[in-house]
Amino acid sequence: MKQIADLLETGIIETYTPKRKMLVKDLLKELNLEGKYFGILVDGKKASEDTVLDENSDIVILPHIAGGENNNPLLK
Repeated sequence: MKQIADLLETGIIETYTPKRKMLVKDLLKELNLEGKYFGILVDGKKASEDTVLDENSDIVILPHIAGGENNNPLLK
């Protein structure tokens, strides 16, 4: 699962297509990504861990994103 290590280290977005019906949380567990992702898109829409995936689902795993400084005094 070198792809997963690369995802966590580089922050590069990965796409997946499942080979069987499962929930997003099952996929994250299978890929050892529980609690390590920023977001999941299924067919272009934000998904929850209970979203059902199948062989026709296009999945995008967005890595955790951090950084930036808020210098806008109106937002502080």
